[in-house]
Amino acid sequence: MMFEKEIEFKNLLTESEYGKIRNDHFSGGQPLHLTNYYIDNNELQLINNLLMLRIRVEGGKQLMTVKIPDERHVVYEYSGVTDIDLTEGAAIDESSIPENIRGQLKQRNIRMDSLAIQGTLVTERFEKPLNLGLLVLDRSTYLGTTDFELEFEAPDVSTGQAEFTQILNNYGIVRRDEIVKSARFYNALKHKKGVN
Repeated sequence: MMFEKEIEFKNLLTESEYGKIRNDHFSGGQPLHLTNYYIDNNELQLINNLLMLRIRVEGGKQLMTVKIPDERHVVYEYSGVTDIDLTEGAAIDESSIPENIRGQLKQRNIRMDSLAIQGTLVTERFEKPLNLGLLVLDRSTYLGTTDFELEFEAPDVSTGQAEFTQILNNYGIVRRDEIVKSARFYNALKHKKGVN
């Protein structure tokens, strides 16, 4: 079981902005391919409480992670290995949720008796160290949508803010509202289900 504090800055990109950054920083690089299997109940209780629960398959193992936002740009992650059916709509048995994640969900009064796989988001990711942080460029596909995003992971908020602002300014990119992947996925899912 793992715990991690992430400090990251994000900005959605146009396809053209994505192309320029990819050419400048990742020309000839091989991307990582990540698939997130998002979990919630039919009432979308997790995302409505600003929580995100997902599974990623890494090194042949299923890693379940819950992300809990704290302050702006800071997210706490609790992770553990699991083994479940990843088919869309498949029910998640409470006993298959790692103990550290179960504890976080119980603490927030999240019902675990009706959780299921809600869908997938596939990301083609490029990343490299840059100055004091990590530059990440993503192309994500989910529920018939494709979008592009720039991320910068930093050791602290002030360094990250300065570095990220400089990167955006270098490309003349407008600062856009930060909407994390899970929120974009769930906004599309709500739209698909006709839920507000």
